[in-house]
Amino acid sequence: MRPELLEKTFHLKNELSSLAINLNEEITEKEVNEKWNPYIPQEEFKFTIAADGSLNKRHYLGFYLYSIAGYSFGQKEDKTSVEEVIGDINLSVIKKTEFAESYFKLLMFLAETKALLKLAIKEKPEVLMIDGTLSSRFILPPPKTNWFINEEFKGELAKLSGQMIKDIEKNIFDYDLASFSSPIKDLAIQKLVEKFGKEKGMRRDMLEAVLSKLAYFEYFILLHFLFYKLDWNPLIIGVAKTSHDTEIFNKSIPDIKLFQQHVKNLGYSEERYVDIENKSKMKEWEFSEIFEVIERAKAEELKDVQIKYFYSKYDKGQLISLIEVYENPESKTISPAVINDYLKYFSVGGYPFLLKKVDNEVRITHKDMDLIENLLDLKNEVRGREGLE
Repeated sequence: MRPELLEKTFHLKNELSSLAINLNEEITEKEVNEKWNPYIPQEEFKFTIAADGSLNKRHYLGFYLYSIAGYSFGQKEDKTSVEEVIGDINLSVIKKTEFAESYFKLLMFLAETKALLKLAIKEKPEVLMIDGTLSSRFILPPPKTNWFINEEFKGELAKLSGQMIKDIEKNIFDYDLASFSSPIKDLAIQKLVEKFGKEKGMRRDMLEAVLSKLAYFEYFILLHFLFYKLDWNPLIIGVAKTSHDTEIFNKSIPDIKLFQQHVKNLGYSEERYVDIENKSKMKEWEFSEIFEVIERAKAEELKDVQIKYFYSKYDKGQLISLIEVYENPESKTISPAVINDYLKYFSVGGYPFLLKKVDNEVRITHKDMDLIENLLDLKNEVRGREGLE
């Protein structure tokens, strides 16, 4: 780093001091604690399965190498454990690199959700827990044809994906990522060749444009399954350490920061509902004409998902968590106090052990990508920044 740039840190020290002063002036401790319900949790065991996902990628000239994984883990009262792993290592020819992160995040959420569901269906836990918010699972733009191909196809590839969706739904738990499984890929190639001829139909970018939409449809079906098809009605919660929401105090500083700054007692904030339709910009849930006709009821049901949230401190330390909760309408309402009891049972240092476990197990590191790169003999491939090194 240039020394001229490091000089900027001296000026920034003053700004940091000002920020701390402004934080205390924004709102008083009394005002924050008026929104807080002190409560000392009583540890209560509930058989819980937790899940998390991970992704890592490398960009070479002309393609990406990516790895995505989903991992779920549960521990029963007798300390026996269960687990499920779903993942993929693959190449992508996505051309619009500004959307690469969104695309791979979709595939990661797909792997995570499938790992959670496969284990949940097998073990039927009382609680399902994910790392992060439930609402974030709705904020994913659908892959567009022009992310992969410069030509205009006027919705033909989306329509083809829509026609194939029943093949995925029928066998959705038979493969890790059904949309990228060999039978589905072969079927997609067959349909592309039939429609566009062998030369165009065999192209990698054409195939990935179709498969990316199928992955989105597969994720959509799994998300609907999670909220509407689990017949034993488990409690579903998301636990997040960060949040930018300002709904409670309407200040420039996030609510979670204000609670963390001023709250000393264990307990929880008032409950509120997440506005899923507004938060997720549901207009982004775009489907081909055929898919929307087939799955319109599912799309409408997902728009109606009711998610409550509150801020929680269920163990000693400074950590405040954002908790999002989905209760099946057919189940009885569970209070934040009871949820804190569940979280306290698994808490290690103010955060659930189960989520720490899945995060550690699923994480795909740079060393992992080095190993994959070596196994694929990609060390000599030109990467985007090599000309500067």
